Amino acid sequence: MKHPTGTSLVTLTVWLASCALATTASAKDTLIDLNNARVGGYGGPVFKSSKIQNEQTFEIGGSGGATFTTGKHSILLGGAGFGLVNELNWGSAEKLEMGYGGFLLGYTYNPEALVHVDTQLLLGAGGATVIDPDDASASSDVGTFLITELTTQVDVNVTDFMEIGLGASYRWASNPSIDGLSAGDLSKPGFFISFQFGSL
Repeated sequence: MKHPTGTSLVTLTVWLASCALATTASAKDTLIDLNNARVGGYGGPVFKSSKIQNEQTFEIGGSGGATFTTGKHSILLGGAGFGLVNELNWGSAEKLEMGYGGFLLGYTYNPEALVHVDTQLLLGAGGATVIDPDDASASSDVGTFLITELTTQVDVNVTDFMEIGLGASYRWASNPSIDGLSAGDLSKPGFFISFQFGSL
């Protein structure tokens, strides 16, 4: 049996190194091509409506972040937060207040098109408080919860720097540990209108 000589080993090593470099240098199909990606950003208000138990809620908040776009694909990394505008009746005199926010991950297909679809996932936490507006000295019932919210919206490019979106959402929440308020009471579908200012 012949053993490889020193020259053969050098030749083999050079050949393997060349193959490795060729593999590394070859282009790979990816969702975002970092070499040709452009970085942008946006922010703006969001007006939402949903339900807690059987009462209609109205929420105002905002979302924004950085975008990484290449070709027809755009990824968003940012944040969002929302607060309940209308105080919900809770017992004879008590009211319920609520707010939540967190990290936002989104994807937009073909953002340059006049009409396009945007999908986002919010991962965060929130808080709810039961108060008596007529008795400032009364103790409040406070609870916190984790939240996951999935939204899909149709965006229209109004100008180069402004978009308007109409969408639907579904909010999943954990138990807030408040008497009379469960995870199912907070986990509801909703709809919203958003205004986005910036550039993808």
